[in-house]
Amino acid sequence: MNKRLSLLQLDVLKEVGTIGAGRAATALSDLIAKKVEITVPEVKLIPIENVSNLLEKRDTLFFVIDMEITGEVSGRIFLLFSPDNAKILAENLLGKPKESLDLRDELLQSSLKESANILSGSYVSALADMTNLNILISSPSLAIDMVGAILDFIFIQIAQYTEEALIIKTNIKVSDVDLEGLFLFFPSTESLTKIFATLGVNEQGGQ
Repeated sequence: MNKRLSLLQLDVLKEVGTIGAGRAATALSDLIAKKVEITVPEVKLIPIENVSNLLEKRDTLFFVIDMEITGEVSGRIFLLFSPDNAKILAENLLGKPKESLDLRDELLQSSLKESANILSGSYVSALADMTNLNILISSPSLAIDMVGAILDFIFIQIAQYTEEALIIKTNIKVSDVDLEGLFLFFPSTESLTKIFATLGVNEQGGQ
């Protein structure tokens, strides 16, 4: 796999993300009985050594939700939320004012895991439907830590899979309140090649 993806390949991955986002928005909306919009404004591939540059202020607290991908595609998925965005999301899921929510509360963390299941499951489902590949994701694990420690952890976890990170920027709007999450998809190099082959998009971006 080339170190750089063609515009066509990135467009294909963004289309998968957009379809997954639409499914996730519908599922979340049904869950909380509120209007939910999810958009994917940006998809890009970066060297994994640049993962540490994704977020500023390495001493800032963040939530990270981690899932393993198995089946005919292998790799990992990470979802990152700031505490403020995590509380707003949990507020809508739990029906409690965010001021009353504690970051260490099990209900809050459980609601974030459920959101991650919906978001990641929708993306993986869209990818599986488009490629006809069997793709599974594990139950999510959640941690709260400083950005620097989280990004270092992600780097260690994905180094065994790939030299590149697929960044899918995800914007979530719940009842007109904007949230921003970072969706990191790390398919193995072999899996990314397989995905493009099944979609009929070769490494040069031709069809």
